[in-house]
Parts: sequence; C-alpha cells; structure tokens
Amino acid sequence: GYPQMGCDKSCCLPAWKDPGKKRMVSSLALADPATHQWWLLDATPDIKEQLHLFQQLTHFQFSFLPNGIFLTHAHIGHYTGLMQLGREAMNTSYVPVYAMPRMVDFLKNNGPWSLLVQLQNISLHEMSADQPVTLNATFSIKPFLVPHRDEFSETAGFEIKYGKKKSVFIPDI
Repeated sequence: GYPQMGCDKSCCLPAWKDPGKKRMVSSLALADPATHQWWLLDATPDIKEQLHLFQQLTHFQFSFLPNGIFLTHAHIGHYTGLMQLGREAMNTSYVPVYAMPRMVDFLKNNGPWSLLVQLQNISLHEMSADQPVTLNATFSIKPFLVPHRDEFSETAGFEIKYGKKKSVFIPDI
C-alpha cells in the first residue's frame, strides 16, 4: 500500500496530498457466490478497511468474517491484521487461520500472536507445501514455497482452483 511511512518521493507524495489516492496493502478475497463462503489471503494492517469494503462491494451477502484466512509469510504487511481479531478489537472465536509450519510455530510461540491462539480468537491449521486444502466443492488452495526473505517463516504462494480454472497468488510481486 501507499503512501509509505516517511516517504516524500514522487511515488507517495500524491497520496499524502490527496487521501483519495491512498491504496491499501495487497490482499485477496476469494468469494463463492453459490455458497456465500469466502476466504481471505493475507491479514494486512488494513484488514478493518478491507473487510468493510468487501461487505459493501458484495452488498452484505457474505458473513463479515471470512471462513478462513490464509497467510503467506511473517512480514508485517501479511499477518499483522490478525491483531484485529483479538480481545482488544473484535474478540473473535476460532477464526480458521491457515499457514505453513514455520508460520504456525511463529504465531504459537511469539506474543502477541500467541495470545490469539491461547484465547481461541484464531484456530491454526497447518498446511504442507504442494498439498491442496479443499475449501468446498468448487474451491481449493494449494500452497507452494516461493523464494523470499524468510527470517521468521517460510513464504508461500497459493494456487487457487475454482471449477476448471486456476489462479496464482504470490506475495510481494
């Protein structure tokens, strides 16, 4: 997203001057209109605005919270929105969060994320590379490893299958 903190270059300056030019951090909503289920890829710092926008764009036909959140990796633009699920914000119950093994360990063993697990605001589901996760009769997601800075977790991209079609979601590209 932009503008970036501390950036006064030509790429960000227009958004500082005109808030209408601000853009949110990248995430993706997968929505199945037949079942009214939906899933979120990455829980960004902009999750509040993104969930609100999703509700507006879909005319409130889906639940406010997704049926699951798929995380790509442990960089701040991709998972820190989970904090909005905690007791200081929505205080959710058992929101399914799908992640690769190192990311699951990171969330379990590092505060404040570990508190989300302990208080059962989120329910962690560990994925394996190249093993599809079936979401419903139409959608499945297959995580695969992508090269990136992996200080705290591995980085996953997702192959999304819906019917006979496929798409790919890769973070930070």
